[in-house]
Amino acid sequence: MNFTSPADHHLYVRLKASILGVVGSFVLFAAYLAVPPLGIFSGLLAPFPATYNRLIHGRLSSLIVTLGSTALITALFGIFAGVLYLGMCAMISLLMPELLLRGISGSRVLFWTTAANLLIYATGITVYGAVSGINLQQLVSTEISGSLKLAVALYEKSGVTGEELELIKSSMAIAADLLKRLYPALLTAMLVVIAGCNLMLVKKTTANSGVTLHIDDFMTFKNPDLLVWLLIACGFTLLLPLSLITTPALNLLLIIVMLYFFQGMAVVSALIKKYSVPALLRILFYTMLVIQPYLLAFVAGVGIFDLWVDFRTPKPQENL
Repeated sequence: MNFTSPADHHLYVRLKASILGVVGSFVLFAAYLAVPPLGIFSGLLAPFPATYNRLIHGRLSSLIVTLGSTALITALFGIFAGVLYLGMCAMISLLMPELLLRGISGSRVLFWTTAANLLIYATGITVYGAVSGINLQQLVSTEISGSLKLAVALYEKSGVTGEELELIKSSMAIAADLLKRLYPALLTAMLVVIAGCNLMLVKKTTANSGVTLHIDDFMTFKNPDLLVWLLIACGFTLLLPLSLITTPALNLLLIIVMLYFFQGMAVVSALIKKYSVPALLRILFYTMLVIQPYLLAFVAGVGIFDLWVDFRTPKPQENL
C-alpha cells in the first residue's frame, strides 16, 4: 500500500525540482565563470531553471533555485560572483515568468524584463557611487585601461614586437575608447540576449506542459515601422561635433541596430524553414555568424530592408 498522501507527493516533486534547478543553474553559471569564452553560452541559460520552476512548480520553487544558486556561487567564487549572478539572472528568473503567466506577449515581456533589469542596475550603481564616492565612468575607464595593458603585455610576452605591436596597441586603444562610450548599450544588449534566449527555451519546453503562454513565433518578429526614423535620426546626430550628444546617440543607434539584427534573423529563420535548408548549411551559417562580424551587419541590413521588401510575405504569381 502507498501511505504517501497526494499533498506529500506534490511537495516531494516540488522539492526535487527545486534541488535539480539549483544544481542546474549553478553548473551553468559556474561554467560561465570558469571556462571563458565558451562558458558564455552556458551563462546565457543560467536563469532558465528558476524560470521553468516558477512556471511549473510555483513561486517558492523559483525562489529556492535563485537563492540557492546565489549561495553556492558566492561560497565557491566569492561575493562579486554572487552579485553578478543576481544581476544577470534574478530579474529574468523572477519577473519574466510572472509576466508570461499574466498573458503578456513575449515581445512585451522581453521589453519589461530588460527595462526592470536596467532600472535595478542604474539604482545599484547610483547607490554604490554615492556610498563609495567612486565615479562610474572613472571605474569603467580604469577597468578597460587595465585590461588593455594586460592584453598588450600578453602580446609582448608572445614575441610580438615592432610595427606589428604598435598596430595592435593603436587598434586596442580605439576599441577601448569605443567601449568606454558604448558600455550602456552593450549592457542593454547583453540583458536582451539573455532574456531572449531564456524566452525561446521557455517556449520550447512548456509547449506540452499545459501552461498557456502567449509567446509569438520568432520567425514573425518585426520591429515597428517608425523605428527606422529613429535609426536615421541617430545617424545624422553622429555628424554633430558634441560628444555630449553623439555618445547617447551612438548607444541608441547600437541598440536599434541590434533590434534590426533580430528582425533579420527572423527573416533568415523563416527562409531557412521555407526552403528546407540542410542542417549542415545551417550549422555553417550560425558558426560564421559567431566569428564573422560582417555577416552580423549583413543580417541587420536584411532586417532594415525587410521594412520595404517584406521578405516573408509570399509574392503572388502573375499569370502569363
